[in-house]
Amino acid sequence: MSNWKIYYRDQFDQDRTSGGIPSQEAALKGAKDLYQSKRAELYRIEGPDGLDLPKEEIMRWVSANKYK
Repeated sequence: MSNWKIYYRDQFDQDRTSGGIPSQEAALKGAKDLYQSKRAELYRIEGPDGLDLPKEEIMRWVSANKYK
């Protein structure tokens, strides 16, 4: 099982890390939810084996999927 984590800053200006997320797609959807409903600032998504999705890539995905 993969273990993905979202690194972000919440609405209270606290740095946070999400719990383990099972897939990259689920992590991107979770990041979109944090950004849209919680007004979180996204930093990056970290995946297994050192895979890292930077903020720019996450924001492109969020923008392309904002109505899904």
